[in-house]
Amino acid sequence: MKNGFLQRAFLAILLATAAPVPAHAQTMETSAAQGLGINDPDCQPTGPVTEPVVLLHGTSANSAEWNDLIPKLKDQGMCVWAFDYGAEDVAYQNAYDYLKGIADLESSGREIARQIEHIREVTGANKVNLVGFSQGGLHTKTFTQLYGSPEEVNRVVTIGANFHGTTWGGRATSLSTAAKIAPSVVKFVGTSAGIQQLEGSEFMENLNQLPDTAPGVTYTSIYSPADSTVTPNQTSELSAVPGADVANVESAPVEHGQLPHDPRVHEQILWGLTR
Repeated sequence: MKNGFLQRAFLAILLATAAPVPAHAQTMETSAAQGLGINDPDCQPTGPVTEPVVLLHGTSANSAEWNDLIPKLKDQGMCVWAFDYGAEDVAYQNAYDYLKGIADLESSGREIARQIEHIREVTGANKVNLVGFSQGGLHTKTFTQLYGSPEEVNRVVTIGANFHGTTWGGRATSLSTAAKIAPSVVKFVGTSAGIQQLEGSEFMENLNQLPDTAPGVTYTSIYSPADSTVTPNQTSELSAVPGADVANVESAPVEHGQLPHDPRVHEQILWGLTR
């Protein structure tokens, strides 16, 4: 009895004095290379961009998509955050742990909003800068117009963003028709996020009823004439409301999946964050 009491007391002391696990480590999953120095609530910016820079990956990908860009942002003294989102869906891709951004867009939008609020809380930042690729670009809009607030955003920079629904190089119509006939099968193959991003989907039609932009935010949307995934280019173009600063910029002819990795696009992202 006595030994048992002493063991329990000793264990209680150990638990009470153990170093706490940082809050961000408990709540944020990332596939980006940790050696890059991201997701650090103690990071202090040393350049002109003083707000946290939050990177949002695309569909059927993860935050490692940003591994080529992150060092360039860090070299400019930026504090960078990159996390995975949208991991859960009833789709064959769910069998592969590294494929994220496949979940229902509303679910992912709310998840991203929670993570942004978390970043603001642990860093003490009033605002963040959002950088989004493809579906991640779409979620810069869901944050400012639906699940977060434009008052929490200073700058938005997107590459190959699907703001208005993609024709997917002319394949969207047949896929949408198939989705009406066998929705479960099509979603299982194409993922919820993939099907919802097609032109004319209920989600995109509802999103298109909202303004693209918000007053007080600086937007830079970068798109490629060689993009055959988010098509046409106009789906990446933003319309400015009064008080919004909007630049729609064509990049070098880069295929959609290479946009986060191309050095020429990186230069445009840096320009968008500092212009």
